Amino acid sequence: MITRGRVIAGEYEILGRISEGGMATVYQVRRASDGQVLALKVLREQYAADAEFVERFQREAKAVSELSHPHMVRVFASGEDDGIRFIAMEFVEGEDLKRLLRRERRLPWSRAAEIAAQVCEVLEYAHAHGIIHRDIKPQNILLTKDGEVKVADFGIARAMSSATITQTGTVLGSVQYLAPEQARGSPVGRTADVYALGVVLYEMVTGSLPFDEDSPIAIALKHMDQDPPRPSTYAPDLPPRAEGIILRALAKAPRYRYQSADQMRWDLLGKTDLWKELPPPKRTKEDTPPTVLLRPGATAEPEERRLMVPGPVLALGLIALVIGGVWGGWRAFSSYIAVPEVDVPNFVGKTVQAADQSASERKLTLRVTEEAFSTGVAAGLIISQDQPAGKAVKVGRVVNVAVSLGPEMVGVPDVQRRALIEARLIIDRARLQIGELREAFDEDVKGGFVISQNPQPGARLERGSPIHLVVSKGPQRIQMPLLVGRSLTEARRMLQELGVTLAAVKTVPTADVNPETIVDQSPSPGTRIRAQDAVTVTVTVRPGQETTPPPSPVVTAQPQRPPSPEEKLTRVQLVVPGGDQDQEVKIVVIDERGVQTVFQKTLAPGDRVDERIRSRGFTIIQVFIQNKLVQEIRP
Repeated sequence: MITRGRVIAGEYEILGRISEGGMATVYQVRRASDGQVLALKVLREQYAADAEFVERFQREAKAVSELSHPHMVRVFASGEDDGIRFIAMEFVEGEDLKRLLRRERRLPWSRAAEIAAQVCEVLEYAHAHGIIHRDIKPQNILLTKDGEVKVADFGIARAMSSATITQTGTVLGSVQYLAPEQARGSPVGRTADVYALGVVLYEMVTGSLPFDEDSPIAIALKHMDQDPPRPSTYAPDLPPRAEGIILRALAKAPRYRYQSADQMRWDLLGKTDLWKELPPPKRTKEDTPPTVLLRPGATAEPEERRLMVPGPVLALGLIALVIGGVWGGWRAFSSYIAVPEVDVPNFVGKTVQAADQSASERKLTLRVTEEAFSTGVAAGLIISQDQPAGKAVKVGRVVNVAVSLGPEMVGVPDVQRRALIEARLIIDRARLQIGELREAFDEDVKGGFVISQNPQPGARLERGSPIHLVVSKGPQRIQMPLLVGRSLTEARRMLQELGVTLAAVKTVPTADVNPETIVDQSPSPGTRIRAQDAVTVTVTVRPGQETTPPPSPVVTAQPQRPPSPEEKLTRVQLVVPGGDQDQEVKIVVIDERGVQTVFQKTLAPGDRVDERIRSRGFTIIQVFIQNKLVQEIRP
């Protein structure tokens, strides 16, 4: 059982299931060596146990891995782990063409021609390297978010042809897109891919398949013997060029089709008019080998050795064959048309259990063929169905549905203390995105590196959610101003505006200079200091007052590292001024949450206050002493 979190071959961590088909299940994985997200195709047990198939499969995967084209899904590696056979390939973020057609039903000719031309480009490249796809269908044509084409599963159909025990089931799996010679089991060439692309193009512009029956055998027979309805029957506005290109690609005989994907591409781009050379409407005599009746044991080599059967005998035999064929055909036809039809219910948005019950009531069979992440559909509910609601189908028809896994949840990586450019790469690989970016000074984290993130590492978020980062501007350095010659009051104001603490005031007696005039300072003017560095000044006092300290500094505010990108953190320090009585100190914060008092105490002169204050958005911090505003801070 392959579950989310399991590591395959010590390299590929399972992130979730992308899709499931008749041959393999495809998972989204993360490669341990570099963190790149890939797709991992895991073969079903009946294939993985077939030694001949595995050997050929590995060989084909290796051949395809050596190719590289912008419109080809890259194959990186293949291998085996505890009986699990897998191929690691490029993960294409987008959807396959089948999903697009289920949603849009029909595409404009210009868009359909653009998609088909890109498929032709990659087919020509593969054919030139000796690789024929053999399974071109909408499920193998992926579309990126930018609308670019990526063709998947090159070489896999060829490997499948060696698995004889499942060959019939394999052929019938994509029978709607098989070339006539492929349906017969004959050898196929590059024109088989051209035919399949013609079917895809037909489906893109008409919203229907050229042949779609309940029985795969019936579809295969029609591919071999019948001409499809003209595309203009379903799309009257289709240009003649479009119809001509499709009909030429769908010629029964390979020689009447485009002889290369490039020929079809040039017609799609309007650079040639080969589409005007339409094939004959039905197979010609030279395409159908003549019927020859021989004697028992004879060969059909020389003409003169053929047995000339008398006319009456031959006529009776032919009449008997015709009557038997008509009778058998009539019985088969009567049996087919006798099957009642029902309308397909709308399963989208229902649980599998409810949809299965609804399908049973209509005598239909519901089959879950895919599970996919969805932001718009809750987990467990059906996202899409391959038979549209309201379509009349035969009783017993299988309706394939895709079920939602809910939004894809991913783990939040730890990008703290990493360079911003590296953090961007890690977040992108985690399939998240950068949210709000803020800058802040930090004494410990080098400039350009992430200080903090929100949400924190290890949290689970919906894919594509933002991660908010605070990035360091490095340590804050302030140029020490010239304080000598200024009054102590003016020096305090200057330092407060810079966010610097006046840590100590020394005194020197003199009669020549006015009292409280600064005559010395440390650090010296022009020195670059940090906000938390201590500053000391020496002020003058009158002789005999050496022991009387000058008034203490009142308020200092310094920004701190915030606990989250949404918050601010400010350190407020003050010393209660001298006097004869205790004084009430109050700190009020005004921010986006309103007005609140965060500190209120009655303190003695000389007491110190050291508070770290949190706030959000635009902030004003007010400091009151004895109900008088002494400082207003705007961090």
